[in-house]
Amino acid sequence: MRLIKIILLFLTAFVISLHGITAQAAIHIIAAENVYGDIAQQIGGRYVSISSVLNSPSQDPHLFSMKPSIAKQAAEADIIIYNGADYDPWVKSLLAIQGQKRRSVINVAQLMGIRSGSNPHLWYLPETMPRFAEQLTSQLQQLDPAHQDYFGSRLKQFKQNYQIILDKIATLKNRFQHTPVIATESIFNYMADSIGLVMHGKAFQISIMNDVPPSISQIKQFESDLRQHTVRVLIYNKQVMNPMTNRMIAIASEEKIPVVGVSEMIPPDTTFVEWMINQLNELEKALANKHEPHS
Repeated sequence: MRLIKIILLFLTAFVISLHGITAQAAIHIIAAENVYGDIAQQIGGRYVSISSVLNSPSQDPHLFSMKPSIAKQAAEADIIIYNGADYDPWVKSLLAIQGQKRRSVINVAQLMGIRSGSNPHLWYLPETMPRFAEQLTSQLQQLDPAHQDYFGSRLKQFKQNYQIILDKIATLKNRFQHTPVIATESIFNYMADSIGLVMHGKAFQISIMNDVPPSISQIKQFESDLRQHTVRVLIYNKQVMNPMTNRMIAIASEEKIPVVGVSEMIPPDTTFVEWMINQLNELEKALANKHEPHS
C-alpha cells in the first residue's frame, strides 16, 4: 500500500513537471495592438501566450506612453507584432531591448507594402489580416515545428471565419457602391474604398492625421457637405474625441444625417471578426436609412 502511494506521488509530481515544461515552452507574443493580438491567439491557440499593449477602445492610442512592465515583457518575447507606418513609433524602444535570441518581428505595414506617411489603419484594409495570419503561421511553425500542423489547421479555420467579413463587404458594395460619405479621420477609408463608397473630406482628414488643425476652407467644406446633404453618412473615430469632431456630429444630428462611430481597438470579449461585422452592420443600417437621426 505504501509503495502504491509512493508511485502515485511520483506520477503526480511527474505530471506537474510536464505541465510546467509545457507552460514554459509557450511562444510568448507581444502585439502592440489587440487587433493583431486577437489573430495571434486564434492562430497560436494553446501554444502561445499573448500580451496586447493597446487593448481598449476607450483609450486614445495617440496618447500612449511606455511602461516598465511592457519593457519586461518585450525582453521575454519570442515574437513582437506591430502596425508600423508611424502608427506606433514607441515600438522602436521595445525593439531596442535585448531579448530572446530567436525573437521575430512582424511589421504589418512593411508586410503590406504600406509606406510611412500613408493611412496607418491597416486592419480596415480587408487584405491585411489574412496576409498577416499567413506570415504569423509561418513564423510559429518555424519556432515550434512539432505543432506546425496545428497552426496550419488554425490558419485554415481563421480564413473560413474571415470570409464572413469579405462576404459582408461584397454585399455592401452591391447595395451601396458610389454612395457619398464623409469622415472626420482616415481610420475607415480602406474599408470605405473596398465597399466602393465615395469618401468626402479627405483634405480635412489629412490635416487631422498630421496633427495640424484643419484650415477654415476645409472646415467650411466639411460643414457644407453635411448641411447640403451631399453625403449620406458621417463616420467618426470613437477613441479620439475633440471639439471639432463633436461639432461635426452635432451638425450631422441637426441635419438628420446618420452617424457611425468606429474604433481602433477591439472591445473586450469580442473577436476581430465579430467586431468588424458589428461595425459593418451599423454602417449598413446608416446607409439604408439616410433620414435616421443620430442618438
